[in-house]
Amino acid sequence: MKKIILTCACLMATVMLSAADNSAYYQNLPIDLVKPQQPTTSATVMNIKEYGAVGDGITDCTRVIQNAIDQLSAKGGGQVLIPAGIWTISPIELKSGIELHLAKNALVIVTPDRTKHFKPGVRKAQPAISANGANNISITGDGIIDGNGEYWRAVKRSKHSDVEWEYYKSLGGITAMKGQEEIWYPYNLKSLPNFAESVSMQESLRTSLVRIKNCDKVLISGVTLRNAPKFHLEIEDCSNVTVDGTDIRCPWNAQNGDGIDLKTSQNVLIANNVIDCGDDGIVLKAATGSKAFDHKAIEDVLITQNVVYHAHGGFVIGSEFSSGVHRVCVIDNIFSSTDTGLRFKSFTGRGGKTSDIYIKGVTMTDIKNEAIIFETDYINEAIHKTEGAVGTEWIPEFKDIHISNVVCNTAKTGIKANGAPGTVHDIYIEDCTLIYTDVNTDIDPDCKLNLKNVTISKFGIPAAK
Repeated sequence: MKKIILTCACLMATVMLSAADNSAYYQNLPIDLVKPQQPTTSATVMNIKEYGAVGDGITDCTRVIQNAIDQLSAKGGGQVLIPAGIWTISPIELKSGIELHLAKNALVIVTPDRTKHFKPGVRKAQPAISANGANNISITGDGIIDGNGEYWRAVKRSKHSDVEWEYYKSLGGITAMKGQEEIWYPYNLKSLPNFAESVSMQESLRTSLVRIKNCDKVLISGVTLRNAPKFHLEIEDCSNVTVDGTDIRCPWNAQNGDGIDLKTSQNVLIANNVIDCGDDGIVLKAATGSKAFDHKAIEDVLITQNVVYHAHGGFVIGSEFSSGVHRVCVIDNIFSSTDTGLRFKSFTGRGGKTSDIYIKGVTMTDIKNEAIIFETDYINEAIHKTEGAVGTEWIPEFKDIHISNVVCNTAKTGIKANGAPGTVHDIYIEDCTLIYTDVNTDIDPDCKLNLKNVTISKFGIPAAK
């Protein structure tokens, strides 16, 4: 394998390149938001193929790619180019000043050998692509990053056809009953080693496909992220983030297959993405309980012109948001065939406060359950077992939320709100049309929703004039 050496030809320029201007997204918003600053990257380019990487789908290219990242970052940054081909990797880490660019027809496959996701002495599995404490980083291009998630995820029998179920069993693994549900676990697979001492431990160590943490000036643009072991794109404690024009997808029945998880971050634009996933589509989270003291609130977020197909929720806040969620605009998005449309979920111990949340121009169709739902008694069995469901601290308070110009055709329930007194109030829903099949509204008396010019009609029955 050739050594990676930065030659004069490689160091061809010191011109700094920046992403396209995003000002157009910020016109005529209901509140002023801070626009994210864009990353800048040196024009230096390193093509991994020229330095020994082999795109045959077999050769492990991790070392070449990581060396390119490390050396370019040390020299001031630049673009690591992944050309057309099939490139197999184990986890890599981005560094300051690096743009990881996937050319058209570039397919990055994460190794199915899950043991390679662990660093010596570190118990947690590493994401396929990560960054921590870096500045000016990007993942761009027209290529695909595939996480090989089927070798990590548990599978519920009720969510799979006979053909799919038999396929998973043919891989080996074990099945077990959890209550009334039969579940297949990728433990004791025929062709891959386990990476934990027990089924439950292995399940708890599942990792994300891409995780960006403690970074400033981040751009994710154009790429396809698919088939993650857990979450697809996880952004935590970051500032000045743009996620624009990505395609995020996995099977609809993939356990915990969130699309975009935005956590305790500020100055964020999420625009023009297509998401089709197994859990929440676009979700905002802001720490749990006393952990909030170590994190900033989510602030100044614009979510616009996205399409979310299957997901548990199109746009979601919670369940944890103890640090708070403030100044968020969700403008002109489409949700098609999601389980819920707009979902606000939490419970005592994980709650916080919201303010200046504006949601406008959302179009929904074929929503399985609720078009709009607030729940401060959200039940998640795994969370409740480990954290408890009672107490008086960190009580959720969904407030100062403004929803307008939402059209939904159809949902099982139009609007639902559950919660103790003081946990759901000052909610304003205006100029909306919701078509339901079963229930128009299910709103607890203690939840204070203000509806103005809202039409809620049963499917097949014309609205009263």
